[in-house]
Amino acid sequence: MILEEIKETVIEGGIPFPRDLSPQQLIITGPPGSGKTTILNAINGWPEEGYVDISANDWWKSPILAHKPRELHFGVPFCGYDKAVPVYDVDTLDDSSYLEIDFLRVRLPPPKGTLLSGNFRKKMVVEFILLPPEQLYELRKNRSDTGTHHVDKDLTLHKVTEESDFYSALALYFHQSGMKVYVRNSLGGPPMRIKDEGEGDELGINRGGTVPKQDIYHLHDQLRLRQRIMNRSWSARGNRELVDLFARLLPEALNVERCNIFLSNSGEEGAWLMSGTNLTEEKIKECRMWPQVNHVISTGEYMVHENMDMEEPFRDMELADPTFVLRNSLLVPIMSIMEDRATGAIQLLNKKNRQYFVEEDRLLVEKVAHHLELAVENVYLRREMMDFSEILSTKAADSSTLSRIIMAILIAALLISLGINYYLLGPPFAELIKMLP
Repeated sequence: MILEEIKETVIEGGIPFPRDLSPQQLIITGPPGSGKTTILNAINGWPEEGYVDISANDWWKSPILAHKPRELHFGVPFCGYDKAVPVYDVDTLDDSSYLEIDFLRVRLPPPKGTLLSGNFRKKMVVEFILLPPEQLYELRKNRSDTGTHHVDKDLTLHKVTEESDFYSALALYFHQSGMKVYVRNSLGGPPMRIKDEGEGDELGINRGGTVPKQDIYHLHDQLRLRQRIMNRSWSARGNRELVDLFARLLPEALNVERCNIFLSNSGEEGAWLMSGTNLTEEKIKECRMWPQVNHVISTGEYMVHENMDMEEPFRDMELADPTFVLRNSLLVPIMSIMEDRATGAIQLLNKKNRQYFVEEDRLLVEKVAHHLELAVENVYLRREMMDFSEILSTKAADSSTLSRIIMAILIAALLISLGINYYLLGPPFAELIKMLP
């Protein structure tokens, strides 16, 4: 985020705030230990912490938000999980390095209010306290000695940094979606606006008027696109790093010269080399020459091949490394936990010291293959669930539009019906009224 100091401020309780901010609009949020309570105490805000799930419908109408200024923790939806959780509790879901905020499930107040409810966006300004992670870590580490906050247990700089990153992403999303937000990135420091090209005033409103509706939707669409790209990039990276780890560890554990890991997508012929010892483009071409790999994947049965240097097909095989001599091979399928098929294979080449592969080697590699499949399939499922989440969001939006059209038609029909009834029944009813004493 690009931040710019808000110049027009007023001092309340020794702390600067945007001049055009009403205390009855203010919601303060941010990672634990960032100073939310300190600021609220300085301005005599509502003393209790609040919590709302921002993936819930109409969360902005919650009775909790009737009392402002106040501190609020957001329940955030993450890709692949139905339950929203506060950022400091993400470790209850999974390894946080695999977690992505599911922005498609975040609900925000409509840009325009109604006569009955009013405009909730005008009733709400969100201050995000985003201190540098290193500073926040030191503050929380000092606080953890008192044992008063369970969120400081097992605290690390990595955890604090990830929590800050989630809040930063949420602040940017709120801003780009047209919400009124500002950032405070130092204790008691000045409020900062999130600066975008062409925007002017402190709370995300153009100096010439309100942000055009089509611009808000354009920003929103761009953010969704970037989020989808980021999700796929992170998922692929996490997938590759995990497979590379297995490919590095197995040669040492089983005393072999090479390890290759192949994966195969459902419905596609042939396997592709995902990771391997000293992986190069030439080595990828070399490994694709192995018909045994596809045979193991297609049959789901392991294969051991000994004395390969004595067999002509293997002896004459053109290898990327001419000094490498094939002696023996162990191929074990990676079996799917969701379907009755193999999704890949692990190949080990050349037991060192001219040893042969034994039953214990196969059993160990099968265990590794099982754990690898659990992890890889989990990544694929997250990706599919993210796609499904987007489809549901789109369908829900379409359904919402259709519902509004149907409601408008019904209201019009009702008004027409009332008009007809008044035209037909009005005169007799008036006569009846005159007859009453």
